[in-house]
Amino acid sequence: MSTESTESTIARDDLVAQLAGLDAHGETAALRAHRAEATRHTQGSLDALLDAEAEDLPLAERLAAAAYAATLTRADATARAYRARLAALGASGVEAAALLDTLMQSTTTEANATLSAPPARLAAIFAHAGAVTTAPAQTAEQGPAALAALQNAGLSTRAIVVLSQLIAFVAYQVRVVAALRALEELA
Repeated sequence: MSTESTESTIARDDLVAQLAGLDAHGETAALRAHRAEATRHTQGSLDALLDAEAEDLPLAERLAAAAYAATLTRADATARAYRARLAALGASGVEAAALLDTLMQSTTTEANATLSAPPARLAAIFAHAGAVTTAPAQTAEQGPAALAALQNAGLSTRAIVVLSQLIAFVAYQVRVVAALRALEELA
């Protein structure tokens, strides 16, 4: 495989590199090449979390939760990337996309009111994503009550774990992208 082919494959398959706007021939990309396993595992984690086979937490719900968590951290490019994947789902993502759009255009008070109205399952997912993203310590303190809200909305234990892992991954991803952007600007 040629170097050019490898670089274009890495850029196409590496969402972090895309979000950070890395020059495939630049110094930051070269630094990352020394940590190829970290890059591969980061992308592999995302791929596993967005695996369409996880039927107890549909892909539309996962993408919407990821977009919402990224929005709350003001990672606009990351939020747009997840929102674009959600839009690409077509009909299966319409309800999640509509609620996500409402939340993204709302004030905090309006968002809280929106999340207290149906659809209960999506509202619970977004409420959890918002709480874990903006107030993780308080959410952890709530423990069983926070989990009960998700279970009452119809999420299985497995779905709750996947959702929580995805939210944590987005937080990690946002930080990695920010660091890479800073390195890219210095290069």
